[in-house]
Amino acid sequence: MHWSAQFLARQSSQLFGRRLQLYLFGLPGTVVHEGSHVIACLLFRHRVDRVKWFDPQATDGALGSVEHSYDTSSAYQRVGTIVIGIAPLLAGAAVLLIAARLLLEAPVVRLTDLAGLTAVPLWRWVLFAYVSLSVGGSMHLSASDVRGTWRGVLTLGTWLGTLLLLSLALWWVLSQIAPTVWLTVWPTHAAPMLHRAAAGLARASDALARALQLSVAVNVAGAVLLFVVRRLLRVAR
Repeated sequence: MHWSAQFLARQSSQLFGRRLQLYLFGLPGTVVHEGSHVIACLLFRHRVDRVKWFDPQATDGALGSVEHSYDTSSAYQRVGTIVIGIAPLLAGAAVLLIAARLLLEAPVVRLTDLAGLTAVPLWRWVLFAYVSLSVGGSMHLSASDVRGTWRGVLTLGTWLGTLLLLSLALWWVLSQIAPTVWLTVWPTHAAPMLHRAAAGLARASDALARALQLSVAVNVAGAVLLFVVRRLLRVAR
């Protein structure tokens, strides 16, 4: 995603100029990117200290940023750093899937499904392409997004490891003390609950994967189209 977004930004910048490219494609995507960080901060009770929604003059190349602080002794807030870090992926995926539903009037299950939507008016395709290019081009995570998640990863890993050990201990105790009860509880209660949880996670994962694939495909297609247009304009001159 990072490569495809950079490829698109480079081609659009060379065709439209840096300033127009930033406002045309960078502004909407940056607002969604930073807004997702802010919403995740609020959900996990982090203090939002400063938000830079869009700064085309930034010398470090970062069009936006969110500075936040939190109580490091709170496990809930530490785990929240994971969601805050990956929030642009989640928000961008949601925007792309909603745009596909509203503009193309069909859920995108596979990229090949787009080819079958021949009855969709051209203006909807154009608007969908613009949303995909502007938002999809800003979905990739920065180095600071990833760095900020390490405390949350450690905390969540500890929680999951502890839960796994407790589950194994409970399974062993019940299998030794009350094997009949265990053989009744597992197929009637535990197994169905785990299957439902796994199915929900699988659906969410599939939706995110479809959105990410769509973003990369649109970024690459848009960059290639802009590259061809640049070449044709150069030949015409």
